[in-house]
Amino acid sequence: MGSTPPSKKFTVTIVGGGIGGLVLAIGLLRRNVPVRIYEAAAAFAEIGLGLSIGPAAHRAMPLVDPQIREIYDSLVTTHADSPGYEHFRQTWFEIVWASGPQEGDTLMNLKALPSGQTTLRRADFLDALVNLIPPEIVQFGKRLESLQETAENVTLHFDDGTTAVADLVVGCDGIKSKVKESMLPEESKQKKPQYSGMYAYRTVFDMDEMVEIVGDQRARVSTMYVGNGAYGISYPIMRAKKVNFGLYMLSEKWDHDEWVRPAKREDMLRDASSMGRYVKALVERMPDPSQWAIFEHPHISTYVRSRVAILGDAAHASTPHQGAGAGQAIEDAHVLAELLGDSNVTEPEHVVAAFKAYDDVRRPRSQRVVTSSKENAYLLCLCLDGVGDDADKLKETWNKRLRWLWDLDVQGQAEQARERMSEYRQV
Repeated sequence: MGSTPPSKKFTVTIVGGGIGGLVLAIGLLRRNVPVRIYEAAAAFAEIGLGLSIGPAAHRAMPLVDPQIREIYDSLVTTHADSPGYEHFRQTWFEIVWASGPQEGDTLMNLKALPSGQTTLRRADFLDALVNLIPPEIVQFGKRLESLQETAENVTLHFDDGTTAVADLVVGCDGIKSKVKESMLPEESKQKKPQYSGMYAYRTVFDMDEMVEIVGDQRARVSTMYVGNGAYGISYPIMRAKKVNFGLYMLSEKWDHDEWVRPAKREDMLRDASSMGRYVKALVERMPDPSQWAIFEHPHISTYVRSRVAILGDAAHASTPHQGAGAGQAIEDAHVLAELLGDSNVTEPEHVVAAFKAYDDVRRPRSQRVVTSSKENAYLLCLCLDGVGDDADKLKETWNKRLRWLWDLDVQGQAEQARERMSEYRQV
């Protein structure tokens, strides 16, 4: 029964070993597609604190490889990790007023069916994914400087003076992607990562301290505190032993070269002064007043060029205001793995059609996610045009936006890309 699928006459070279790059590599290996990874660091290392995946990306994980979903589910913190809070299992966030006459009251319970809020430490997820990658396919200490494409292949130039020749390249090298710069040199000069108009204060509290500051429910249930010109966010991590907390401020200017700048406690306390008793109490206990600029990437014209493609933050770096950035990288990886693993894709030239189809399907959705995330910041700061602080409009807008984000036919998206690829092959 069943014949052996035709072997691939190409190797996929992945630049960057973050979560997007590793998920793609695992998906390709499962489909018997040869893979090579070049990683700039001396070892795999993920920056950032928490990671949350929405329902659509959660459904995409087992389609990439069932082991990815098993790993994720084994590591996540949910509301059910706090005894007595099992009925919040399907809650994404509770939205709480941080300003106005209803300060401290709950506006709504936002559900994310069926999985609810799931969070983990990025580093824990990355470490577990690494175990699915054969060490011999990875080269560390390879920081890409540029790449050049000919009719036959792509040459990668690294900052240690070495080069490598690849059949095709997928850039998973983040918001400052060198693959993107080489793929779209003129556009990359004009469209650098840009300040999104917001900065944040961030910390992690022990759960015991969090309960002491804001009480049991506000500590244990993921919460967004909506206020005029700012919002706060907290969610439990590490099996509800700790809580991630951030305060996000609208601010037009960022007059600093670095993305993180030192600030004074009085700056932080002033920023929190109109944000209600919960946020003010948390900010008073924050140990570090550093401000973190929130950057995003302007939309670009394409995610592919011939034998080169980009995914995740390299293609569509987003603000964090709807928790969708990592999920979009996973959705990207699913579509690319399905296309490159297709039994009709055996030669390097077939990949050109696969990449075009990936761009057709993934770029409109992921760019809309970037736009929607930025708008969600204004929604949380009660200043989105046409909504403001109107409770009914806030509820309606959130439900509508999140349904679009989460109710994706994940497998249907891959099938749509496969049909598009077939059309390109026939031209």
